[in-house]
Amino acid sequence: MLLERIFIHRLIRLLRVAIPILLAAFIAIPAWNYVSRRGQKSQLQRAEELPNNLATRTEGFTFSRTEGGKTLFTIHARTNFGFKDNKYMGEDVDVTVYGTTENESARRIRAKSCSYDQESGDIRFAGDVEFQFDEKTQGHTQELSYNHRDRTVTSSQRTFIEQPGSITGEADRLDYEMNTGLLKLDGNVHLQTAANTRLETGSAVFQRNENWATLRGGVFLKSETGWIRGSSGRADLEPQTYKAKTIVVDGDVTGESKAQNAQDAWKMHAARVEASISPASKPERVKARGKVELDRLLSDSRQVLSGDEIDATLDEAGKVDFLEARQDAQMILGADQTLRSNRIRTTLAGLVETADDSVLQMGDSTVEGRDFYIQRGDIVTFSTTRRTNLRSGERQSSADRTEARFDSRTNTLLELVQTGNFQFRDEQFEGVAQKARFEEGGSVVTLDGSPVVTSSQMRMDAGQIRLNQSNNSFIALRNVNTLTKKTDEPVLVKAARAEGAEDTIVYTDSVQLWRGSAYIKAGRLEVSSKDNRLHAQGRTQSNFDGIRAVSDKLDYDDGLGIAHYVGNVRAQKQGMVLETNDMTVKRREKDVAEVVAIGGVVVSRGGQRGTGEQAVYDAAADTITLTGKNAEVQDRQHGTVEGARLVMKTDGETVVVESGPGKRTVTKHTVK
Repeated sequence: MLLERIFIHRLIRLLRVAIPILLAAFIAIPAWNYVSRRGQKSQLQRAEELPNNLATRTEGFTFSRTEGGKTLFTIHARTNFGFKDNKYMGEDVDVTVYGTTENESARRIRAKSCSYDQESGDIRFAGDVEFQFDEKTQGHTQELSYNHRDRTVTSSQRTFIEQPGSITGEADRLDYEMNTGLLKLDGNVHLQTAANTRLETGSAVFQRNENWATLRGGVFLKSETGWIRGSSGRADLEPQTYKAKTIVVDGDVTGESKAQNAQDAWKMHAARVEASISPASKPERVKARGKVELDRLLSDSRQVLSGDEIDATLDEAGKVDFLEARQDAQMILGADQTLRSNRIRTTLAGLVETADDSVLQMGDSTVEGRDFYIQRGDIVTFSTTRRTNLRSGERQSSADRTEARFDSRTNTLLELVQTGNFQFRDEQFEGVAQKARFEEGGSVVTLDGSPVVTSSQMRMDAGQIRLNQSNNSFIALRNVNTLTKKTDEPVLVKAARAEGAEDTIVYTDSVQLWRGSAYIKAGRLEVSSKDNRLHAQGRTQSNFDGIRAVSDKLDYDDGLGIAHYVGNVRAQKQGMVLETNDMTVKRREKDVAEVVAIGGVVVSRGGQRGTGEQAVYDAAADTITLTGKNAEVQDRQHGTVEGARLVMKTDGETVVVESGPGKRTVTKHTVK
């Protein structure tokens, strides 16, 4: 999974660039025509109204127009050419237009020439026109008109406007309504701040009385470290101060940020971006809508946060500390690292949360669930308290609660803990437990809480089971039960511990095995499924084909049908009891064919008791043959027989004696 904090940090840097650009443009531009209503009144002296009949040419001329005893505007001209067609003509003019209220500042316009229409009161300026809308805002153009009835100032020529030391701008046309406070810059509008932030748009409109500003015909905002582009923009302003409350950029919004001396870049795309601004002129919240995508471009990878909606919350310093993406949200955090959910929330500290159905992909690991909690860093931690499914390679698992740790550089699963109704399945096994802990890249899993593991050949349950897929081994502890289904007859084994590797399983401590009518009890039991052999030791008890035996060790080869008992052997078959140090039982067609005992043999059957160095039991003939120099058979009725080879038949009816070379047969009878 590469969930790095740098992703959130760089995303925040993009927003820090874009929002101040918008903020600077929307705050600085309205200031050109919005004078503080608490500002000082104009210090320009109002001239007296002059007579209507003016000389044809007059030097140093001043004219005022009044209504109801109130001066509306005053014209100062160095040269007056008098009236022509009811129009006043002047050169080197300086016109002051007074406000309609005491709190409204006067506007001042200077030009090479002007014409004044006596009937309408309109004034037209031409040639090097300079204007000042307030004590901070000024500009110039080649043509300007003042409409007295509507109290509007317009220019159809390229107009330049500035606040010295703060912002400069220009546009093809200018319209300014004094009554409503509406200023419109139209056509190729270019604005630039002292901080080298540039705004380009087709039209900019600023409404003082209604406290808003709009941009139309394309919006392009650029700073030294980034830019943002859209079709239109709008700002809602605070009354009196005209500080921006909200800023909106609409229509296929794109942006890019690249920090100085950085090797990576960020791009943004949305249908709409909206920012809420604090009274301290800091962005508080940013909302992006419509297929939003924030893309970090690296030299060898890319990181993306996307969704139909993305919201950002900023602290008092204007720094983004929380992001939320909604509606088909997705985070691409690096190569093979993707998070998808209907809602994704993330913080600068690297915490990522999701709501609703969620999917996290880290390399070949995929987590499906809801309400994820992810802490990013060099080691990524993941948790959820909702039921979750996880796929990693061929393994699938699910549980009520999941916790995981990943290496963010390699996407390797370091540890996975799933608790509550855990289930899993892979190529070899499937099982259930109350808790599972995966380690070593997911290749080792420890199951606790009544775990049960099954495969095509075996079922195992215990107090704890540990599986290692890298070497196909397992360890089971406490009340271990295995049921093997590979053979014709299932094999059930119980023990305190079982350990398996490849084709061998070793059971220890109170081991018991059942297979059909066969039974083994031992301290240690080793079973090989490869060659169908087992080895038991630790005072072994067994029951095979009617032979009940106790020995120190037992080896059984199922393929050959041979059982080999070693050490303090005592075996019983029906009425026959055999004691020896070494006994081998051979089976034929699922029954005992022959029993061979070697070393210190003692055999009893019926009223007979035989001893010898070796005894062979022939099941077909139902005879026991004793051999060795000390072979002897005792019979309560017939006495004792000694010889090199003695054959005991059923229930002592007959004893056949054969002497060895150079030896004599001895028969002893009991005297009554």
